[in-house]
Order: sequence, then C-alpha cells, then structure tokens
Amino acid sequence: PPAWARLPTDTAPTFPPVYANPGHLALGANARCRCGGAPDTSKPLKTINCVVYGALSAYRTTIEVQACSVCPPQSRRYAGPDVRDKGLFNFNNSRIYTHDLFNDFTSAMTASETPFHSFHTMVNRKYFDTQSPVPFVASKCFRAAWYSFSFVQDLGDSFKCDPCGPNPRIVLFDGITAGFNVKHVTGSLQPPTMTTSESITRANV
Repeated sequence: PPAWARLPTDTAPTFPPVYANPGHLALGANARCRCGGAPDTSKPLKTINCVVYGALSAYRTTIEVQACSVCPPQSRRYAGPDVRDKGLFNFNNSRIYTHDLFNDFTSAMTASETPFHSFHTMVNRKYFDTQSPVPFVASKCFRAAWYSFSFVQDLGDSFKCDPCGPNPRIVLFDGITAGFNVKHVTGSLQPPTMTTSESITRANV
C-alpha cells in the first residue's frame, strides 16, 4: 500500500515512485504467467517491446519473457517478470504501470470520490504537458489494470479502537465511495445506509 494508507499491521513494503525509464526488465526468479504458471525453462528467453505508464509520462523499453509451462503452446502465453520491487506492475507483459500512478488514483478516489473518467482526463493532460512520447492508455484499459493491481495487493483492514478493542460488535460507517454508470442511476438506486421498515433497530445508535 502507499505510505499514506499504511496500517501498523501491514507487512507488505511500499516502493518508491518511478520518475524515469526503468530500462530493460529481466525475467527474474519470480516470473509468472497470467494463469499463475511458472515459465518453461526448457524454452528460449524472448525479449519484446513494452511500455511503462507512469504518473507523468510513459516510457518505451523492453521486457524478457518465456513460454508458460502450464498453458497449451497454441495459446502463445508467456510468463513475465514480477517487477514490484521496482515499483512497477506487470499487467500483460506489454503494458507496465507504476505503483505511484495507481496510488494517485486511489488517493483521488478516496479523498474526493474522483471517477475513473475524470482521473483519466487528468493524466492525459499531464502527459500532454510533459510531451510524453507515448500517449496514455484508454480509460477502460486503465480501469482494468487498476482493478487487477488492487486484487493482488496484500491489503489489511483495521476496525480497532481503544475503548472497544480489535473487533467491535458494531461499526458505523459515515460514507461510501462508489461510482455507477449513468444507465444504472434510476429511481430504485439507493445508498446502502438508507433505512427501511425491515431495518434492525439498535439501542443507543
């Protein structure tokens, strides 16, 4: 997790931001395919082009891949390096994203409920200002990558408070961060905090 979101119980490290082209990305010992399979070491290594998308600009570089040991050969899937120690997220061996780019969106979403489309516009403007040699990805591509990044993170939670201890019997939330496509904004859409005649009545709440 980013430094600002860390909990005392978090064990996963926070990596520094990437402000320059990281250069060639070697395969490494922790390489995996999208299926989770390890590379087939009997097959030759292959170097392909890729793009690293950062918070301010994108960089063209190369990445080392090897055929997957699990996927059938006809699928032509390759295991790629785990580049998290460089502050990077390998989405599909062709598109690599920096952690700080994703963390910027997480910060904006949790602080001001910024939707994907608005954040995508902001990054596009940054890329234009810095004259990035590669344009930013489409909004739907960024959204898919951010959800993939969130899925693999080792995120903890804490509902601990001094009077109640680590697991309070009742926890009150005073807000929600969520976004809905305009087609889902109908008269039946209600916030999860809205009460009904079937809601549980709790004393002293």
